[in-house]
Amino acid sequence: MENKNGKVALITGGNKGIGKEIARQLGLLGYTVVLTARNRDAGAKAVEELVAAGCDAHTVALEVTNSSDIASLAKYLKEKFGKLDVLVNNAGIAIEWDGQPTNADKVRRTLETNLIAPYAITEALVPLLSLSSDARVINHSSQLGSIDAAENKWQYISAFMTVGYATSKAGLNMLTQIQSKSLEAKGIAVAAAHPGWVKTDLGSDAAPMEVAEGASTAVSLVTIAREQFPHGQLVHKGVRIPW
Repeated sequence: MENKNGKVALITGGNKGIGKEIARQLGLLGYTVVLTARNRDAGAKAVEELVAAGCDAHTVALEVTNSSDIASLAKYLKEKFGKLDVLVNNAGIAIEWDGQPTNADKVRRTLETNLIAPYAITEALVPLLSLSSDARVINHSSQLGSIDAAENKWQYISAFMTVGYATSKAGLNMLTQIQSKSLEAKGIAVAAAHPGWVKTDLGSDAAPMEVAEGASTAVSLVTIAREQFPHGQLVHKGVRIPW
């Protein structure tokens, strides 16, 4: 690939859906993209597609809740690239929309994947992000994590406001705010993206947005001029969403 810009972007859960599309769009803009997948073969297949499209793409097997996998990921990035410019915490689950009642186990598993994992991954990669001249962390969140939306739009979104998922995204929004403040001194900018309701395995075919459009918010946060970056905010297509 001839148009590499020297920046390395890691996208968790990047073997399908919005994650793969974010990797594709960034790859075509010249970023070296590294996508993670729980299944190594699924990651390799996605990389084949991206390389065929003209991207400089790589994959690493990662179970986001596994501390050994996270440590191995950090080691791989350090040895392969020596730094990291962009982290997109995209991997997440929504296991309560199965027609069965929510229970404590579902809530616990959801929080572990959607909130604790992004925290642990970011913490492990801060040393590599600190070596970048323009480090950014994008946490893929949701309007369903907005307390303002729960209060004022309940009649429209109550069917989607499951305890585990909504709470995990509300927590991720707070994590974004805390990270934005605490990592500023290290030169790491942090924001959260709401992709919208997108046609993916999670969103279903009933969703109004195509995958390319759903990826656009995160991609814009990666590529926007540093002086315009919405530090610590939750945004959708350039518009801030109230907490």
